[in-house]
Amino acid sequence: MTDYAEERQMELEALESIYPDEYEALGEGEFRITIYPDEEDDEVQCGLSLHVTYTPNYPDELPEFEINVIDGSLPDSLKAKMMADLKTAGEESLGMAMIFTMASLVKEELNELVLGTKRVREEAEEEKQRKLEEIEMAKFNGTKVTIDRFLEWKKGFDKEMEALEDQAKLARAKELKNKLTGRQLFEQDKSLASSDDKYMEEGDISVDAAQFEKEPRIVDQDDDDKDAVWKRFGNED
Repeated sequence: MTDYAEERQMELEALESIYPDEYEALGEGEFRITIYPDEEDDEVQCGLSLHVTYTPNYPDELPEFEINVIDGSLPDSLKAKMMADLKTAGEESLGMAMIFTMASLVKEELNELVLGTKRVREEAEEEKQRKLEEIEMAKFNGTKVTIDRFLEWKKGFDKEMEALEDQAKLARAKELKNKLTGRQLFEQDKSLASSDDKYMEEGDISVDAAQFEKEPRIVDQDDDDKDAVWKRFGNED
C-alpha cells in the first residue's frame, strides 16, 4: 500500500531545498512557488506563482493547481496554454513527484515569452535598419527594378511616346500643308471650291486658270521686216 503522505512530505522537503526563496507554505498540503524568467526585460515584466494543493491520492492523481500573475501581465491565451501544458506534463508523470517538473515547465515558457518578445523586437529593428540602408543605396544606385515597377514605368513611357508621336504627326502635316501650292490646295479641298461657288453671282464668268498658262509667241514676218527697215533708217541718220 502506497504511503501518499510520506511521498508528499519528501517532495515538500525537496521543493524547499530547491526553491529556498520562491517556496511558500500556505497550509497542510498547500503551497505556492514564485517563478520569474531567467532574463529580465524592461518591456516584458511577468512574475507568476504556481499554486498547488495536494489531493488525497497524489501522486497517483493530479494535484489541484493554478497559475496566478503576481507581477506584470500575461495574455489570457498564453495562460490557458500554460495550464494545458501543465496538465499534460502532470499526466505523463503520474505515480511520481511532479511539482518540480511543472514548475520547470512554467519557467521555461516564461523564458520563451521574454526571449521571443526580445527576438521580435530585434528583428523589427533590423528590418527598419535594412529599409533605411536600402533607401540610402537607392540614392546612389537607383531604385531596384521589379516586375511591377517595370510594368508601371513602361505604361507611362508608352503614353509619353504616343503623345510625342501625335505631336510629330501634327507638325509634319502642318509643314506639308504650308508647302502646297494654291492650286493643289484648291484641288485637295473640294469644300473650298464649293464654298467659292456660293459667292459667284449669276452671269459671272468662270475662269479656267489653264488658259492663262504661257504659250510660245508667234511673231508675224511682216512686223519683223518693218522693224528692220526702221532700224536701218535710224542708223543712216
